[in-house]
Amino acid sequence: MTNITILIIGAVLSISILYLVRKGKMHGPYATWWFLVAACAMILSIFPQIIDWAAAKVGITYPPTLLLVLAVSMILVRMLTMDLALTQKERKIRRLTQKLAMMEEVMDQENTDQDQ
Repeated sequence: MTNITILIIGAVLSISILYLVRKGKMHGPYATWWFLVAACAMILSIFPQIIDWAAAKVGITYPPTLLLVLAVSMILVRMLTMDLALTQKERKIRRLTQKLAMMEEVMDQENTDQDQ
């Protein structure tokens, strides 16, 4: 029953992402990330033995621990990528603000020169 629930959640997530992309509320890189999450959820719900196999290969005795470690790791990676994107956007905004201030200064200079 749990596997069916996870499969349904993954399918609903995929449909929701398609809707958001279609409406222009979510862009490609973000949608790709969420499609990956939905696909992983659906694959693991269909083939739960993958976690058991991977945990055995890594040497983890309690397989759900591997799932939790992977989930927390993915959250941390996502947070890092979001911080990197935010830093780039802030840098770009700062540069655009500086360019705008310089252009306004030039325009003010031209206006004062014309008035004299």
